[in-house]
Amino acid sequence: MHQFLAKYGLAAHLAFLAVAPLFLFPFCAASSVAVTLLWLTLLAAVWCGLMPSVRRGERLHDARLRVVSESVRDPLFWVSLALALVTGFRALNGGVRMAYDIEAAAWQLTTAAFPFYPGCTDGAGFLPFAVALALVAVFVATRHALGRSARHAFLLMASAIAGLAAVVFLVAAHLGHAGCARLFAFPGADVSFVGVALGLYFLAGVASLYAAFERKWMSATLLAPLSVGGTAVGAFAFAPPATAALVGVAALAVFGLSFVCALRTLRRQAEFRILVVFALAVAMGGLLAGFLMPEAALSARLDAFAQRAFFPDAFQALRRTLSDLALRTWKESPWIGTGLGSFGLDIRFQALPADWAVIPRGQTAVPNGAWFLLAERGIVGAALFVLPLGFLLFTYARRLAAWARHVCLPHPAVLLFPLALVTLGIGALFDCSFLRADVLLAACAELAVAAKAFPTLENQSNV
Repeated sequence: MHQFLAKYGLAAHLAFLAVAPLFLFPFCAASSVAVTLLWLTLLAAVWCGLMPSVRRGERLHDARLRVVSESVRDPLFWVSLALALVTGFRALNGGVRMAYDIEAAAWQLTTAAFPFYPGCTDGAGFLPFAVALALVAVFVATRHALGRSARHAFLLMASAIAGLAAVVFLVAAHLGHAGCARLFAFPGADVSFVGVALGLYFLAGVASLYAAFERKWMSATLLAPLSVGGTAVGAFAFAPPATAALVGVAALAVFGLSFVCALRTLRRQAEFRILVVFALAVAMGGLLAGFLMPEAALSARLDAFAQRAFFPDAFQALRRTLSDLALRTWKESPWIGTGLGSFGLDIRFQALPADWAVIPRGQTAVPNGAWFLLAERGIVGAALFVLPLGFLLFTYARRLAAWARHVCLPHPAVLLFPLALVTLGIGALFDCSFLRADVLLAACAELAVAAKAFPTLENQSNV
């Protein structure tokens, strides 16, 4: 394992960067998470420049020049860098808050210091800025600096660390930690769930399980109880039941392709061994859920699956009310929104008297990700948010078209792109998890890795 980490040091650093927000959120303030992300981004950038994966026939110096050359010619690098600058200026454009107008004898919501530029409440923009900078490093590393084996090593290590985080959350909640105990709440004031990120890492863990057998990383399969079992129980325990069910179906699809690939391309009954390791890892996750989850949370999730009643009636009423409220908020500032972190204040001005019978105290988000995105960030912010996705989608479609001209099995990691998008897209209909820092880093990294996983485009395989 020491040699594995030494060979794939950049992949290890990138895995720590991607999973850091997931691990820290229940224990640290958002500002502390942002500072940690900035330091880890710096370390990942240094490793990306000094120790990229070396292709066959290359020297390390040539690999460094190649990474720089490919990065400066990659439009996504410049787009992500520009988005980091935009979010940085937005973090400085604070001032959105409640203020009392003495002349009008009424409370009002003040605008940002520069009202014609996207703003935020004080301190709300620091973490998104750190995430935007981290995404620059993630895109450069996954698209240019990591080789094929290193990308699979990244999926394996990131999912294992995420699985460890899920186990830590369960143990801490079992021991009475308030922050971890709140992770079981549904829907929650911010309508976002750490289990969504764990679900994405569950998919990555299943895909990396096949890579471990393909690359003969036999010692790395010891991480399966965390990369598969830990992330599976995390998605079950901390995600909404509907999302957990969707992730389960997606994981079965990834495992199905992994089994077929092992049956067709690997030897020594590898498909049987993959099946055994996968089943044992999931079983261990089930045991963790049975021993560590609170009885009320466990029974509530099991009842939701048994009765296929994933959303209570009160949640549907809350969703309708807050979606209408977000629509009214967006109409007041359609282009740049009312500011990051301002929706909890907008409720006080937009809610009708009848709405307060439905809206719980302390609500800060909408159980509808699209309306929440438009209310706080407007059309401009929503366009900037989906712009990197367009570039990733173009890369994936181009490589998919090239692969379709050849008759060969794709690597199971290629399924991460459509399955992650479907999971986040459906989830955005009833929560805001896709805006979380841990979900954004996990999703963007997996989408970038999936686009590079097509075999016909890996002729220049990396050492």
